[in-house]
Amino acid sequence: MADSFYRLKDGENIPVEPVGAMLVQGWLPGTWVKWSTTPLSFSGAIGTVERSDGTGTLAGFLMNGPQHITPMEQLSDMWRMDMLQRDDGEMRQNWGAHDASPAYFVDPIDKLLNRAGTRIVQMFIPPTGYHRHFVFEVNNLAERTTPGTGAALTYVSGDKLYVSNRGRLTSEMESGSHTWTGYVVARFGTDEILGEYIVAVAASG
Repeated sequence: MADSFYRLKDGENIPVEPVGAMLVQGWLPGTWVKWSTTPLSFSGAIGTVERSDGTGTLAGFLMNGPQHITPMEQLSDMWRMDMLQRDDGEMRQNWGAHDASPAYFVDPIDKLLNRAGTRIVQMFIPPTGYHRHFVFEVNNLAERTTPGTGAALTYVSGDKLYVSNRGRLTSEMESGSHTWTGYVVARFGTDEILGEYIVAVAASG
């Protein structure tokens, strides 16, 4: 079992309601969002959010992914371990959101969460705390747009972290309109099982 986002220390988070075409089929933990003007349908959330393209005001990033697998195969992110953050296949079979209710189902025997709806999720408010991300951009925008024309991204301690046009952390400022998240790279490393990761920390001062 594995998660693609780990909260290491501190940080503020609030409940939000994911909306919009880019989140309707599911999302990966660590996906960045912006505030939406769509009215709330669930009073337990602070507001509605849509996936961010990295420009304008960054509301924060979603801590968990929707869970609709029974029995539960992975903890909260619903991504396949052999794919991690890499774009080499279809991942929606593991983390696709199909239930628009806030319903939760906990297995009565092992007491583990088996299923959760998609109407409310915890959002991390930037730039607070520090955390480890296994889902982030590995190639720059040019390479993602036209393979062979760009390059792989590097992550060096102290680098500023931005949000890509797909709502993922990136070391690339993709345009002059892209907003700095307030986080920097504290460490870039590799877990022998889970793959490469970024430890992001809120910049001080």
